[in-house]
Amino acid sequence: MVEQSRELAARFFNEVWALLDRADRNAEDDLRMIHLAHASRAHWQIAGGPREWAIGEWQIARVYSVIGRGEPALFHAAIAMEMTSDGALGLFLEGCAHEVMARACQAAGRAGEAARHHSAATEIAAGLTDPEE
Repeated sequence: MVEQSRELAARFFNEVWALLDRADRNAEDDLRMIHLAHASRAHWQIAGGPREWAIGEWQIARVYSVIGRGEPALFHAAIAMEMTSDGALGLFLEGCAHEVMARACQAAGRAGEAARHHSAATEIAAGLTDPEE
């Protein structure tokens, strides 16, 4: 069960990215992204740990931000922020949480908050030394 959930979580995560990258994405694709992002996160709940959970919340918030759904984007971005705020998951994921919170705030019409989180994400990114990050 755990291995199957791990495979599904990764597959669904990657399918969301493929849809996000499509220039010709339509409303049906947007709905599919929502379902896939939530399904990926649900499977990581079974097969992953705090790192995967935070990344899953980040991806859900990203999807909602991209399609202009501010309220659910803020909800999931706040979870990602909470999960990364103590530093235990590393600066990269903390920066990602700020990045997606900036996007969520922008989608929700909160430009001032978006700018603060964008600045925090940029500051964290400037301090990263691992090329993978």
